[in-house]
Amino acid sequence: MSETPESTERAARAKEALHNPLLREAFGLLKESYITGIRTCEPKDDMGRYRFTVALNTLDAVERHLKAVVDTGLLDAAQTQDLSTPSRRWVPRF
Repeated sequence: MSETPESTERAARAKEALHNPLLREAFGLLKESYITGIRTCEPKDDMGRYRFTVALNTLDAVERHLKAVVDTGLLDAAQTQDLSTPSRRWVPRF
């Protein structure tokens, strides 16, 4: 893909948005909330701990995926194939 002034500007705006202090704070607050949830679950609440752990892992994956897409500007071929395969559960590779 060739770089145009418009694509360069869009990439700069996307990077600026990703590094916005409010977005970083939101990710931090969500992580803190999920970790607190894991720590405060009752000893027998395996499902609750599992759900908080899945939420935390999903948040981490979303954050890494956004950063990778903004940094590279596009998805690599393997990620595109994973996204377009409906019969397979998609798990991002980073």
